[in-house]
Amino acid sequence: MPRYEWLQPDERTKRRSIADAIDLLPSDGAWRGEIRVSGLQLPSQDVVGLIAVFAEHAAADTTSIVTLPSAKQFRARPEGSQELETFDIFRLDGATLDGRGTIELVDGTRLRAVEVVPALLPYNVTRRDWLILHHTIARMKAEQECYTYPIRFADRRVALDCSTLRNLSGRIPLLKQIQGDIADQQPALKDLSQQKIADTLCKFGIRIPRPRQAQRRGSTATG
Repeated sequence: MPRYEWLQPDERTKRRSIADAIDLLPSDGAWRGEIRVSGLQLPSQDVVGLIAVFAEHAAADTTSIVTLPSAKQFRARPEGSQELETFDIFRLDGATLDGRGTIELVDGTRLRAVEVVPALLPYNVTRRDWLILHHTIARMKAEQECYTYPIRFADRRVALDCSTLRNLSGRIPLLKQIQGDIADQQPALKDLSQQKIADTLCKFGIRIPRPRQAQRRGSTATG
């Protein structure tokens, strides 16, 4: 079974280009690279791409993973051109790359100098948010629906196909059930509130909170 290693995941937002990712990969170039992009639908209904570069090093039986900022577009130079062009971020999904920075899209287009255009998200998705989301999916037994490949082989954040989350609407279990599951499996989070769970699910667009109606206390009828 191959071993997966995440390279500087906390520096994700500081990277801008595929070259930045390649700089972190083994310098011998003896790896096969692939770019994967999964969609995250925001409550606004906009969809951004979650980008990761996978580099399989067969001799070491290791796959290195480098993530880049979430984006909706990227810029690159097509082969034979000196002009930068802008592309939809999802055209990068499934693309291959080599140690020289040459990228080949699934349609055969070859690109150089690929740089993502980071999307401005309305919130920051934390590690705790991801944990809540994954426990919710597990509670619903929706792993086959939401993950794109066996999650035992990689971090679930990359295995997750966020574009499927909108299909979970109306099927979310009770918040107290999710809260109980997390408390059982993550004792350090036993004080996690149901409101925090609701807020997190809202971030991913799969539970839209209903506005609370203000209650007028001590009001009297007039007439």
